[in-house]
Amino acid sequence: MKFKFFLITLLFIISGSTGFFLYIITHRDNTVEPTYERQTFHYPATFVKQLHGDPEAGKKIFTEYCSTCHGVPPKIAVHAPSIADKNYWNALKKLGLPYLLNNTITGKGAMPARGGCFECSDEQLRETIKYILKTSSP
Repeated sequence: MKFKFFLITLLFIISGSTGFFLYIITHRDNTVEPTYERQTFHYPATFVKQLHGDPEAGKKIFTEYCSTCHGVPPKIAVHAPSIADKNYWNALKKLGLPYLLNNTITGKGAMPARGGCFECSDEQLRETIKYILKTSSP
């Protein structure tokens, strides 16, 4: 009986030690400092508030929101007109700023309402459209 108790105790000690050492090996700290630069944080309301009165607001809004689909290259391929497509944007320019602003506010095709910038004011969206038209002018 003592031998059986000794054998079971030894088995528990060996299995517990093995589990402990496997845990240590798989979860050891490699003393790598966390690099927060790789993480992206997106606070739209704060971002948009910071743009009030900024002469570069249209460009910054384009970079933050519009370039996802209209950038070169786009991050999401939904066949939206690239900002580099001067002929396409020149044709849209002829339709007028009120028309383009209305399409931006209501959304068009795969583009969500307000171009996805729900925090942007109409004026900020207008400035962004002006930036796109200016940048894509032939």
